Amino acid sequence: MRIAIVGGGISGRAIEQAVINRGATPQLFSRSTGFDVLHDDATRRLAGFDAIIEATGTFTTSKKTATEFFTRSTRALAAAARNNGARHILLSIVNCEHPDVQGYGYFAGKAAQESVARIESENVSIIRTTQWFEFAEQNLARLKVGPVSFIPQMTIQPVALAAAAEVIVDFAVGQRKDSTADFAGPEVMTLWELTQQLPHTRRLTIPLPLPGRFGRAFRQGVCLPGPDAEVIGPKLRQWLTARPAQHG
Repeated sequence: MRIAIVGGGISGRAIEQAVINRGATPQLFSRSTGFDVLHDDATRRLAGFDAIIEATGTFTTSKKTATEFFTRSTRALAAAARNNGARHILLSIVNCEHPDVQGYGYFAGKAAQESVARIESENVSIIRTTQWFEFAEQNLARLKVGPVSFIPQMTIQPVALAAAAEVIVDFAVGQRKDSTADFAGPEVMTLWELTQQLPHTRRLTIPLPLPGRFGRAFRQGVCLPGPDAEVIGPKLRQWLTARPAQHG
């Protein structure tokens, strides 16, 4: 079985490893490999694959920018999956469609992306996860000013990316076939609590209350999954023990 993974970064690499673990053949498609999902002919480039995993991303808080990127990505990959008879697996975020977070551009873009996928993709599974443990490290790098990193105030139920990747591949190989499924880790915590467990001893961290309605929603737990979400992966302490030490 051949599986196309569209999107670079840590999610693409984790999914690639999960595909290999399953005995299937992965191929990464991203700008670093010479593929631009917004401009290249996805139907032609992704011909011959049994499944297309959409793990594209863009770091922006602009609703307009995020919505344009994610909807264009999904339209291109939905057409590629439809024209090539492939499964389409979309990686998304738990509760991104909640009304209280539509003022946060990235979540609004993901919600719009899900809507497009349901309309335009004939054989799609939308896999929604909570924030990954790795999100804390990404945030340290993205929201930094000199030696200081700002930590948005959020209540989350984070999941190990490797565990999420294994579930994504379940759908890609046809082992699971739900149209939408939510997945979360086993523990509720704040992003601040998660970040403080990381070995980032050389960086000063400062809590950042996000403004407005979406900021309040993040603090009050809008990112937490509902009762139907499947709990997967290790607890934070187990995850930290099993990985090599990282310093930021």
